[in-house]
Amino acid sequence: MNPTGALDRPRLAAAATVAALVAVLAAASPARAASAWLADPARSRLAFVATQAGGEFGGQFKHFTTDITFDPGDLPGSRFHVVVDTGSADTQDETRDRALVGEDFFASGRWPTATFDATRFTPLPDGHYDARGRLTIRGVGRDVNVKFTFKPDADGRRAVLSGGTTIRRLDFGVGQGEWQDTKWVGNDVRIEFELVLAPGPARSNHNGT
Repeated sequence: MNPTGALDRPRLAAAATVAALVAVLAAASPARAASAWLADPARSRLAFVATQAGGEFGGQFKHFTTDITFDPGDLPGSRFHVVVDTGSADTQDETRDRALVGEDFFASGRWPTATFDATRFTPLPDGHYDARGRLTIRGVGRDVNVKFTFKPDADGRRAVLSGGTTIRRLDFGVGQGEWQDTKWVGNDVRIEFELVLAPGPARSNHNGT
């Protein structure tokens, strides 16, 4: 009988147990969570550009909220949730602004908010990202793609998320009656945004849930 071998067997067994325990703990540990960000309302902007009688006009939504969780290193765990107060549309034209919140356009009395929810993100070759999400206006939801950039400061204390997309207003029922005729108000509406972000509360990796 080899006494040295007899002593080694318990040590090997103990080492194997420790290794197995480490593997179990590593598997149970949560994956890296995407970073939560809060938008600074005073420095952020959500704007739109449309056409009327052949000429462009612009406007912005004065009130909106964002719930942004984004990390280029954790795209599966990233998500956008944006809620827009449609009654806050401001084009610097009082008559047009009253029409926009009325029944023919946003019908803000019945549908006071529009929402955008995205959980699918794809990196693009030019340094941009593509967010595939659901835009809902007047209770009508459509899938849209939003192209954007994400530029964090080196110290991680601030980031700027900016981009945009083009939608067709009639796909969402924005423009009833005579306003369905695109002769006076164009169908295409360009949406542009720039969000100035600061780190928000830490979250676990919800993976879009």
